Order: sequence, then C-alpha cells, then structure tokens
Amino acid sequence: MAFRVRALQRGELDGLLLCFQDAFQVDDASIAVVRNSLINDPYFHPERVRVGLLDGRIVSQVVILHRAVYVGNQVISVAGITAVCTHPAYQRQGFGTRVVQDALRLIRNQGYDMAMLTTRLPRFFSRFGFREVPKVGGFECSARALSRLEPGNPYTIHKLDYNRDWRVVASIYRQYCVGLTGLQLRDHRFWETWPRRGTFPHGFSARLGAIGLLAEHADDLVAYLGASVSAEQDHLSVTDLAHVRGHEQGGLTLLKEAAARYLVGASGRTVLQLGGNAPIMPHLRAGGVPLEVEVGPGLMVLMPNRGWLAPAGLRSVNDAIEHLFRSDPPILWYRDGY
Repeated sequence: MAFRVRALQRGELDGLLLCFQDAFQVDDASIAVVRNSLINDPYFHPERVRVGLLDGRIVSQVVILHRAVYVGNQVISVAGITAVCTHPAYQRQGFGTRVVQDALRLIRNQGYDMAMLTTRLPRFFSRFGFREVPKVGGFECSARALSRLEPGNPYTIHKLDYNRDWRVVASIYRQYCVGLTGLQLRDHRFWETWPRRGTFPHGFSARLGAIGLLAEHADDLVAYLGASVSAEQDHLSVTDLAHVRGHEQGGLTLLKEAAARYLVGASGRTVLQLGGNAPIMPHLRAGGVPLEVEVGPGLMVLMPNRGWLAPAGLRSVNDAIEHLFRSDPPILWYRDGY
C-alpha cells in the first residue's frame, strides 16, 4: 500500500467530507454545514487542505483556514487548523502524524505568524510544538440584566437587511476594530460571502433564528449587532457587535433590544463573544450586568514566526501567550473559523 500526502485536488471534496464523517461519526446535516462553510469561505484554497492518500483514497486530512487578525495595530496571519482526522480503519499507523507534519511545513513556508486549533488530544499536538492555552467561549450574562440597561443617549433601532446594509456594516466594523486585539481583518470578499455561510458568526440566516439590528443616531447608522437563537441552543448568542467610536451607548442599546426580544424564549442566558478588550465591556459592568467568563480546555497555539512580536510590543512567545490568552479578562477568544 502506497501512502502519500499532497494538496486537495479538484473533485475530491466529497472524499474529504466522507473521511471526516467516518472519523467523527456525524450526521448528514452536520456534513452539509461543513461543506457550506468550506465552499463559501472567501479565503479557502485547495493548497491549504492537506490530504493523505492510501492507494488513491483519502484516509487522513488537515484543513488550514486562512485568517488575518489584529493584535493592537498590527495585523498577523493566523492558520486555523481544523478537520484533523484519520479514517478509523487506518488509525495508529502514523498517517495522521505525516499529514500534520506536512501541514505545518506549509504553514511555516507560507510565513504564518500563529497557528490555532481545538482538540481533545492535546498530547498528540504537543509533539509538534503546540501549547495549550485557555479556550474562551465568551462572556456569559443574564438576558434580563441586559434588558434592564439604561443607555444614556437616544438611538433608533432598525432591523438589519444585509443586502441593503452590508456596506454600512462594513464601514462600522472597519472603524471599530482599529487597535482591538483579536478581531479579524475583513475585506470585500468576507462581506460578500457572509450571508451565504449559513451559521453564526458567519451569516444572517433566518432559519437559524438570527437577529440582525442597526442603531441610528442623528441620522447616522453607528452600530450593528448580529445574534442567534437556534433550535439547538437554549441561549442568546451575540456573535457580532461593533460601533463607531464614541457610540458605545449605541451598542448597549442593541444588546438591550436583542435581550428584550429574547426574554420570551428559553433560559434567558446570553453569551457575548466580544473579546475581553471590547470597549463596551466596562459599560456593561457599570450598568450592573454581571459577567462570567466561559473558559475551558482544548485550545492550542503555535507561533512559527516571531517577527511580529516586537512590533506588537511583546517580548517573547511566553509574553504573547500571557497577554493574549491569560489576561484578565482574556483578550483573544476562540471563535469558529480560527
């Protein structure tokens, strides 16, 4: 049997998904979500999908998602490693190790600054130099507490129509993210494909119970919010919130409105995936909203290129990990697609 590793080629996506399905025993609906997220990822490239073939059949794989992320005023390239698996019939033969090694070779050759992955097998990935860091899922609070907020300035709330409003949403986000660590650099391709990706934080699909809102002040649209309440979850998940500088109260107004709409639903629990240095966090605390950070295991990072550390004001990899992942509250948090 001849085993070799190479990039995914045209017409092999079904084979990739079949290997994934067999390895993780997921249903067809879940595979459809994975397929949709890959084909509508604006930065997807077959070269960054490394597959191990045994006599022409895909039996092991690694998918690398390309992202660019702000660290202060620096932009670093992040390789989000996902869909790492080997078909159950071919495990414990070293195939997975060879594919991961090939993926890391590509990551280094292409100059990525950081690689991130989530895993239930930290010992396996530590062999390649990955270090485990806290996985932050978001900041949890009560929807009722959000609904009682009293923002200081009057804002008019509109339902977000993505086809009509995406340009103003993009403009708000561009102004908001300057200097904020952890936010993804979003170019025209991102905004074009966002609605088609179908799962939050990637879209505004009504089927997923999406809530998209805009805040207007003095005839200007100054803040937007994206949230979801799906049949599979029992809480409100705020996955996107941005505002023009100086309009934090507009963001609070949107959170208040989203929470008030959700109070008719399930548990009343809200998860805010906003990042620990989001400007709105102190305003939430000042407004009496108790926040609890969701932290768990399973996130691992590798920094193959260290040239970005000094320009970002960081002295070493250890310093970067402490600053980004172990600060209080944590600055860099896990999101789908990293």
